[in-house]
Amino acid sequence: MLGRLLLIISSLHVAYAISTRFVKKRAKRRRGQRIGGEDKISALPDDLLVHILLFLHTKDVVSTMILSKRWRYIWTMVPRLGYGYRKINGDTHKVFIGGLFSRLLGRLFDKSEQQQRCLWRFIDKSLQLHKAPVLEELMIELGPSRGHVDVEKWIANAVDRRVRELGLKIAWSAGPASLSKSLYTCDTLVRLYLSSKILMDVPSRVCLPSLKSIVLYCVVYKDEDSLVRLLSNCPILKILWVKRHHHDNVKNFNITVPSLECLLYDNIDYFGVHNEGIGGSLVIDSPTLKKIFYRDYSGDSCSIDNKTCFDKAGIDFISYPDDKFMRSISSVTNLELDLSVATATWCNVINFSQLMECNVTLLAELDWLESLMGLLQNSPILEVLFIDQTFTRLEEDFTLSWNEPSSVPGCFATHLKIFEWKGYIGRRKEKEAIKYIFANSKCLKRARISIKSTCKLKDREKMMKELESMSRVSTSSQLLFSTQLKFPSFLDEIDLND
Repeated sequence: MLGRLLLIISSLHVAYAISTRFVKKRAKRRRGQRIGGEDKISALPDDLLVHILLFLHTKDVVSTMILSKRWRYIWTMVPRLGYGYRKINGDTHKVFIGGLFSRLLGRLFDKSEQQQRCLWRFIDKSLQLHKAPVLEELMIELGPSRGHVDVEKWIANAVDRRVRELGLKIAWSAGPASLSKSLYTCDTLVRLYLSSKILMDVPSRVCLPSLKSIVLYCVVYKDEDSLVRLLSNCPILKILWVKRHHHDNVKNFNITVPSLECLLYDNIDYFGVHNEGIGGSLVIDSPTLKKIFYRDYSGDSCSIDNKTCFDKAGIDFISYPDDKFMRSISSVTNLELDLSVATATWCNVINFSQLMECNVTLLAELDWLESLMGLLQNSPILEVLFIDQTFTRLEEDFTLSWNEPSSVPGCFATHLKIFEWKGYIGRRKEKEAIKYIFANSKCLKRARISIKSTCKLKDREKMMKELESMSRVSTSSQLLFSTQLKFPSFLDEIDLND
């Protein structure tokens, strides 16, 4: 591990030296000066120079061809190419995707129509000259434009080069771009990221034997059969990340993937457009599925076939799933629950017998304390509880209802160790709830409270004193106050490179 780290550090140093040397040499040539001295970098073997170039932007990599005859063809052997990206190694997919649920979409580069066309020509020419035996990674992001570009040709070129990781994001104003048919029979493709103006017109002949992860972000499907054909012909697919678009041509979204281990499904339109009333559905038939992140405000039904027991789940929706789905959720050890009228009912009816860590998020003003206590009553081995109240707007006339439970939740006596509250505003019922948790949590090690930033300084100081004065049954527990709390997220653990 140390040796690899040192190699990366030294490579970065040499990469910087190359780029610096390139700039200086070009400047000196403009002044008509002669370059003297020994060129030790150019004496390095080809494979090491190629490795070093992996740490540079593709446009800078290609620019090295004018350094000297020694460098003229080195760039053509670099196995990773990225157009429109700030970096192309390591976490490239994170730059491409940006963030799901406030984090999925990457930043578009501000380019004029002329600059876009220059970029297209640059992609065309560099792909023609590229000679690496295997194209490990090709990432392309195209900004807004009304022109026509031959995306199919680029994809076909990448397939011919035995591409392993392919990312394409198109944000122009024209109609969706079709992909090369050869993509759907690419036997080397391992990871696929598609975003925005892309048409998934999946042919009858599909075979993607190496594909392990797919991201489909607001793409358009020719029809429902195209989606089914794509997913059913990925025999080792493990990760599927879907962001629906309200005009994606799919009413009934069927996910039948026997090998699937992780599903992220988002059917929320953050710009106010919803699919309410269309009567659609989400059907999941993936018996090996262990992680699910499910957000849906469309009102579509959700059902799960075959018996699946999830380990981790993130849930936020307004509809009521079927009993099979609810039973699958009951097995989770880690739960992120966005409380709504629909999900709040779960807290009192599902026995979370394996739940050890729970993150409860309030997205709207809701009478939620009773539901929280129901969740705690049904989670006997819960060790970690996070409450996030930062997204709610305080309604002056809204009152919470909560009464001390008739029996103390079992997790308080033997398991609850960490309790954190983000966005605390100190209403009377909230204080009573915290006081109850402090008085009965015998194993509590840490309680950390972040008071909502909109509270006045005087009110914040008062709330802190009130909390400090509350007795805690656990003598070893710490009460901490934090200006910022960052809770661990389900999404942080998703590695698309698995």
